[in-house]
Amino acid sequence: MHVCEKCRFWSEMCAQAIGKGPMEALCLSENGPKKGKMVEESFSCPAWKSGHLGAVDDPARHEEYED
Repeated sequence: MHVCEKCRFWSEMCAQAIGKGPMEALCLSENGPKKGKMVEESFSCPAWKSGHLGAVDDPARHEEYED
């Protein structure tokens, strides 16, 4: 399922959970509808890309996402 939690643009460095609510993180997509906003882990959008290598803001993985 293409949910934000598994997207490479869902920030692993800027995330939060408020109270017992769902986890949310900053969307780092350049062209997604939630660009620059906090989104819940279960949200999905057309800009989704697989995050199997980690998020784009993961310093250890940065070179793997160079375009």
